[in-house]
Amino acid sequence: MKYVLFIATDPAGEPTDENPQAWVEKWNDRGVRVEGMPLKPAGETRTVRVRGDRVLVTDGPFAETAEWIAGYDLVEAADLDEAIEVAASHPMATAGRIEVRPVEPLDLGPGTGNVPHEGDAPASRFLAILRTDPGAPAFTPDPAVVAEWVRDGLASGRYLGGEHLRSVRDATLVRRREGELLVTDGAYTDVPERVSGIVFVDGEWEEAIGYLARCPMARSGSVELREFWTDFS
Repeated sequence: MKYVLFIATDPAGEPTDENPQAWVEKWNDRGVRVEGMPLKPAGETRTVRVRGDRVLVTDGPFAETAEWIAGYDLVEAADLDEAIEVAASHPMATAGRIEVRPVEPLDLGPGTGNVPHEGDAPASRFLAILRTDPGAPAFTPDPAVVAEWVRDGLASGRYLGGEHLRSVRDATLVRRREGELLVTDGAYTDVPERVSGIVFVDGEWEEAIGYLARCPMARSGSVELREFWTDFS
């Protein structure tokens, strides 16, 4: 089963000299880790919402929180126990916190599959993080409309794939503090706006924002547009 690991910061984290590249190589070699990338700081985020006929684009993340997503990893684990083992061995389980979320496969029909890519070089420039918004007007996206949005994005090169996640009720938080493994139910931060999925979006900023402004899910939630951090020089 696939799980997304949201690698998050935590002001209460502890210093560690563990090498994240060693963690990557270990789980790559075992065929468990599929891909993953760090993200540029949350301060470089754009958040997109659609309310009625208005497209609202703001600088910064969806909310000012002490914990924010610094990267993601996608793993193929036998079960939740193995996914927790993978997360617990990550250096950021000590320095930060890791939310483990199971992927919920979503079949939107022909011509809506992810664009294949290999390794950690992302096929897209951005990761769009889809969030719920309890304060938004009620809106249930039509799967046919979502499928059309995906196919349009594939045709234009804006959309390169994504993962729909199971409810936050199925989220597991993993941390290590003073050598003790802490595994609890819940997300990486306690806010009403929950992550519901991720989408890989390519193009320049305005192109990506324009595409996300047509995202059906932006009408009932919000979309954080985060740029991958690919320059390690």
